[in-house]
Amino acid sequence: MRAVVLAGGVGRRLRPHTLTIPKPLVPIDGTPILHIILAQLRGAGFTHVSLSLGHRAHMIEASFTGNQWAGLELDFFLEEEPLGTAGPLALLPPFEDSTLVMNADLLTDLDFAELIARHKKSQAAATVALSRQYIDIAHGVVELDDDREVTDFREKPRLSFLVNAGIYVLEPSLLRLLTPRVRDDMPALLDRARTEGERVEGHVIEGDWHDIGTPEQLNRAAAAFRNDRARYLGRGAAAVLGAGTGAFQEVGSG
Repeated sequence: MRAVVLAGGVGRRLRPHTLTIPKPLVPIDGTPILHIILAQLRGAGFTHVSLSLGHRAHMIEASFTGNQWAGLELDFFLEEEPLGTAGPLALLPPFEDSTLVMNADLLTDLDFAELIARHKKSQAAATVALSRQYIDIAHGVVELDDDREVTDFREKPRLSFLVNAGIYVLEPSLLRLLTPRVRDDMPALLDRARTEGERVEGHVIEGDWHDIGTPEQLNRAAAAFRNDRARYLGRGAAAVLGAGTGAFQEVGSG
């Protein structure tokens, strides 16, 4: 199985952590975010990962010291200008099969192999992983009808909604909707696909998902990872991580 990891972001919101290293190499409990993701992918049965790089690309490449890492075949593609979350896909060779595409600034215990299997079974052109998020309202909520008559009271309700988790499975046919070297984002690509009658399916993550965009979010993700590494890595990914982290430590120590 093949995956694409979008690792070209600058990480301005994550400063000061990203003042000296690129966002994908910011550590979670001592391990770079990107290395955790790759270990998870290898543990799920992926064998080939393409990394789309931009900001400080040389540092990310150096953290792997080659095109093989813990049993994964890696290749690197450079965005000379930021191309968004979909545009970089036009730089890659055509997909041969259903391909996982994901951002490099997240932590999740999602079973990536199961996601691929569900996507194939659905026969959708794309599957979007979703995370259920909650907002607690500190006040009572009142609803009115068109005549300003009160129709409902809800005391301090908890609202829920689904957010894009930055993880997708795409069919090769979707790449025809991209223009090479033109900035494009995944929501726009999937909207075009739906306009053309393609099925875009959602998959709700039942476990954990953490966006790592700010120092506060990084701290929450690091605490979750530290408290239950086995939940995120499992036996297979933990073994992969142990085999693959030496290259980063060697680069970092220099």
